[in-house]
Amino acid sequence: MFIKAAVGVVGVILCVANPPAFQAKPVTAATGEPRLLETGAGISFAMTEDEYQKLAAQLTKMAAFVPMTKKPDGLSPRARFGINFTLEHKNCSWALDGDDTSGYVLYADVNGNGDLSDDTPMRFELKDGKYSYLFKTNSKADPGHDLDTFPVMFKLVVDMVSPPDGATPKLALRRYGNIERRGNLALGSAPMLFRIGGSGGTYDEGYNSISFDLNGDGTLDPKTESYLISEKYVNIGDVTYEYAVDRYGRSVTLTPLAEKRPPRVLFVAGYPAPDFSFTDLDGKARKLSDYRGKVVLIDFWGTWCGPCLAAIPELVAAYEKFHGRGFEIVGVDQDEKRELLQTFVTEKKLLWPQAFDGAKGPIVSLYRITGFPSYFLLDKDGKFAVVPGGATFDLDAELSKLLMK
Repeated sequence: MFIKAAVGVVGVILCVANPPAFQAKPVTAATGEPRLLETGAGISFAMTEDEYQKLAAQLTKMAAFVPMTKKPDGLSPRARFGINFTLEHKNCSWALDGDDTSGYVLYADVNGNGDLSDDTPMRFELKDGKYSYLFKTNSKADPGHDLDTFPVMFKLVVDMVSPPDGATPKLALRRYGNIERRGNLALGSAPMLFRIGGSGGTYDEGYNSISFDLNGDGTLDPKTESYLISEKYVNIGDVTYEYAVDRYGRSVTLTPLAEKRPPRVLFVAGYPAPDFSFTDLDGKARKLSDYRGKVVLIDFWGTWCGPCLAAIPELVAAYEKFHGRGFEIVGVDQDEKRELLQTFVTEKKLLWPQAFDGAKGPIVSLYRITGFPSYFLLDKDGKFAVVPGGATFDLDAELSKLLMK
C-alpha cells in the first residue's frame, strides 16, 4: 500500500559561518528575471460538452467563474472542454481540439468574456513525447502599485491522467505555473543567495515560499532553508529578520529585530514532532503526546479533498491491520462544518480520533500545511519517521518496521 507524503515547505534555522553584526536598518535586494519551474502541476480534466455544461451550471454562483457563452467555429467531434484557465482572478473555460496524430489546438478564454472564438488559438508543440504550450502574457497590476502590468507565464501539457477515484485515465491539461526569482542579500562579509517562489505572477501570498542560503554553500536546500511567506521571520546568525516580499517579486526586504526570536520547529526525520491539544468529535480532550509509545500517522485532510477521500480505504485497511499492534491515526480536518465531518466519519466508520481544526486552524498553522492530504508518520518516541515531501511511501512497510522496533 502506497500513499503520498503530500507537499509542504519545511525548514530549519542554521547559522552562517560568519554571522552578520546587528544592522539597525532594513536591507533590500532586487531579484532577477522570473524562471518557470516544471513542478507541482495542477490538473484540469477534459470533458464532453454535456459534462462541461452540467459542471458550469453548478459553478455559476462562484463570482470568479466565467462560463463559456460561445464556442469556437469549426470544432471537430473530438473537441473537449474544461475549466480552471485562471487569469486575473478569473476562472475561465477552454476547448481542446485534436489528437495525438494531428496535434492539439487550445481555445482558451484569455480575455475572460465567455467567448472562446475571439481569442488567439494556441497550437501545441510536440516535444519529448508530449504536446505542450508555453503561455506568456502581461496582466493588469492591482491598484496601489507602481507598475501597470506584470508578467505571467505557465506551461500547459496535454496528458492522460487517472482521476482521484482511480478510474481509467482521462484526457487532461497539466498546468505548470510555479515560478521563482533569485537574488543576493548584502548581509555580512559575503552576499547571501536567496530565492522567492510564486505563481500567477505574484509572490507575496502566505503559501508562497522564500529560501535563504543560511549555511553559505551556494545552494538552497528545500528541507532546511525554505520558509513560507506567512512565517515572516528568519534567524541569520544572532539576528532575527522580518522579511517582506514585493507582490510582483521585484525585491525582498529584511528588517532586523532588536531581540532574537526562538528557532523554528524542524520538520525532518529523526526530530521530535511538536505537541498539540485538541477536542475530538466526542468531546474528549486529547494531546498528541498522549500517544507516546505508539506509532502515529497524523493525517491532515478534508472531505472536500479528492485525493484525501481516495486514500481513505488504504488508511482504514492499515488501521485494521496494525491498530492492535500499537498503530494510531490522528485526523486533522480542515475548513468545513463539524456536523458534516461527524456524519462523514460515522458513515465511513473512521474509528480514529479527529481534530476539528476549522479554517486556518492552529494545528495546520503549527505544522505549516500547504497541501492536502499531508501525512506525518511518528515513531514510538514521538519523532518524525516520514514527513511531507512530495514522494510516496509504503505505509505497510514503514509500519512493520517501526512496530517491530
